[in-house]
Amino acid sequence: MRSRIRRWWRVRRQAVGGGRGQSGVSTLEFLVIAPILLFISLVVLQLGVYFLASTAAHTAARKGARSGAQFQSSPGQGAARAEDWLARVGVVQQARVSTAGSSGERVRVTVSGRVMNFLPWDVRIERSAEDTVEKNQ
Repeated sequence: MRSRIRRWWRVRRQAVGGGRGQSGVSTLEFLVIAPILLFISLVVLQLGVYFLASTAAHTAARKGARSGAQFQSSPGQGAARAEDWLARVGVVQQARVSTAGSSGERVRVTVSGRVMNFLPWDVRIERSAEDTVEKNQ
């Protein structure tokens, strides 16, 4: 039994210590794996920034629709509120705010723009929110 344990231990030590002709293999493995890990990290970071910008655009649209639907307010005031909020947050690049689709009864605010990129992709977002206009009763 002891001889088998010693033999197993000797084989393991040689495998860990690297046998002859194994010098530099770990460096080569790192050079192969490092770019893959870097790319995966950047994709995860890009997804996080995308969801952050998407949430910011939707929040700005909601705030704009709510502000434009208040009593004695206008869709233009809602758009201004959304633009102001986007400017303070600064996550959505080249943000455009539109009130197209608004009527006398509903205010619709649409926010569109680009997401900050770490990879060579052009990612655009567009989020809308709608609210009912408050009327005096």
